Amino acid sequence: MIRSLPVTIGLRYFLSGGRSRLVSFISMLALLGMALGVALLILVLSVMNGFDREMRERILSVVPHMQIVGSMAADDWQSQLEAISQQPQVREVTPFTRVKGIVFAQDNTRPIEILGLSETLLPSGISTAIKDSGVNFPKQGQLLLAEPIAKSLGISVGEVVNLIVPSDSLRQTLVVPMTLSGVFATHTEVDQVLGLATMAQVASIAGTPDVIEGYQVQVTDVFEVRSIARNILKQFPYGYGYRDWMQSHGNLYQAIQLSRNLVGLLIFLIVGIAAFNVVSMLMMTVIDKRKDIAVLQSMGLCRRQIVQLFLVQGSLIAILGTSLGILLGVLGCYWVADLIAVIESILGANFLDTAVYPIDYIPVDLRYSDIILVSVVAVLLTLVATIYPAIRASRTLPAEELRYE
Repeated sequence: MIRSLPVTIGLRYFLSGGRSRLVSFISMLALLGMALGVALLILVLSVMNGFDREMRERILSVVPHMQIVGSMAADDWQSQLEAISQQPQVREVTPFTRVKGIVFAQDNTRPIEILGLSETLLPSGISTAIKDSGVNFPKQGQLLLAEPIAKSLGISVGEVVNLIVPSDSLRQTLVVPMTLSGVFATHTEVDQVLGLATMAQVASIAGTPDVIEGYQVQVTDVFEVRSIARNILKQFPYGYGYRDWMQSHGNLYQAIQLSRNLVGLLIFLIVGIAAFNVVSMLMMTVIDKRKDIAVLQSMGLCRRQIVQLFLVQGSLIAILGTSLGILLGVLGCYWVADLIAVIESILGANFLDTAVYPIDYIPVDLRYSDIILVSVVAVLLTLVATIYPAIRASRTLPAEELRYE
């Protein structure tokens, strides 16, 4: 029974609070601070994990992992396409041609890159975006525009848009009228410049009919893209090279990783501060209950048991605060996207715009490993913060506290 006394008394101290309202208030603040810190850390880590996931799965499904291009356009592209497809770790190969210029409509202009693709060999990311937008791949003389471009031009489906591109002569430009057949959205930064047309039409506009510019290649491991590219180029004649996603989006990926680490560190410090608030709360408890501690010592509790008593109280605060924080954090992960959407609809503005950010929505990727890590760290920090008040409580002298009782 003596051995269970520290646990029993620690539980009663935890449930009853203190005689002073100030002690009870500080205890509540410590508990809520721990819960909010844990919840914020779980939510922020999940959002940053979401950006990392969308970078790999959505952005890099629209942006090619690599582009194999040559100094001259390829006319025998079918055999080269087969050679690339047979390479290990190559998941998808798409021939393409492209032209850069300006689209003009309704007295508005916008820079654009028209990507020419074959309807039978569409990249999976582009194909998914077209299907999700409920449109069909354009026919000859037609053009698909990304939603931000169409909105800025103020045009709708069926209207004619003029594509202005430089011609072979430096003093002339080529104006090509095209009918807008549909509007699509990838919900990535690509939407700011992308248009889609048939490969034959884009090749004709570029002045290289019946040939292509190169190949877009998707691989199984995006971090091995350069070694895969070098192996592919061994099958090609001199004059071919490659561009990979690390050149175009490597800085973005590094920025996401850096932001994840820094934001996680900042929120972790909040959890640490909340944990060490327990020191103030327990010290107030020690002061508030010093006579009770003296009585317990007079009844036979040794210093070790007094330490255990306050360790039990600190452990209960850590467990309850962390559990409440996990609950709030998980609920926040499930509701944050809908909450942001509701706020955006009320305010009539978008918090994320692909003109500035890589995507236009809040991604969330809740991982159980993060929940476990945050929980363990929060409990351990709280236990460490409990040690000093527990030792101070064990040093209470019964003779001094009970002298005038």
